[in-house]
Amino acid sequence: MSVNGMCILHKAGNISYCLLESEDVVDDLKIEVGLSSTPGFNYFHNKFATPYDFLMKTSVSSGHALFVSIDASNRLLGFARFEKVSDNIEKIHRGKKNVVQHSVHLLRSIEVHPSSRNMGIGRLLFAIAAKTLRSNVITKPDNPDASRFFKERLMFDVICGTDCISPRYRDCLILPYPKARFLLRQLACNYPRMVMPELVDSYESLKFKSNMGKPISKNDVLDFEQYLASSRHLLDRKLSEEMDILLESLCI
Repeated sequence: MSVNGMCILHKAGNISYCLLESEDVVDDLKIEVGLSSTPGFNYFHNKFATPYDFLMKTSVSSGHALFVSIDASNRLLGFARFEKVSDNIEKIHRGKKNVVQHSVHLLRSIEVHPSSRNMGIGRLLFAIAAKTLRSNVITKPDNPDASRFFKERLMFDVICGTDCISPRYRDCLILPYPKARFLLRQLACNYPRMVMPELVDSYESLKFKSNMGKPISKNDVLDFEQYLASSRHLLDRKLSEEMDILLESLCI
């Protein structure tokens, strides 16, 4: 859904995950820059003296894919910038088969507001972006901790000779498209409350009321049914079946 130059890709509680479609929308974001007395975004401000609104506007105007996470008041919680470094999907003939070689995007930066770190916002933002781009993603971490994060949390691999990546990116890590495609679903299976808080809250509330013999309103059931329908593609089989069983029992 597109609203005022911003394509909303996913909502989790009061947090929206979006793709910016216009540089003008940056003016509507509340961007808190870190100062000595208050926390905020600070990497580009401290290292390059680059204003964050300028960074984000030039990213969009340059054709980069800029994904953001914002709260209900348009406060910026995190962002991730991607630059396309190869052509669109190509078919390569190998023997009797057509091998699809997907495009490549370089993750230029990802940053989360200090007050929103260690909550999964950065991981969810990246997973949504990777799924939306439908592309291989490469990145070059600037420290060992970042490298471990990309390898252990986001499933990045070391680039090998068969990845068909330009030699200039041989020192980067890569998240191949097949992994990028399923990263969001894997995150949802491991942390369903983080990715689908409304669905999980509704399910647990209805399950509790049902087990305790408490009255359940028709609207509560309808809300649960809608949450389930919109999140079905992210659920693992076990949880999906458990929710279907509860829904069937409530609809009898």
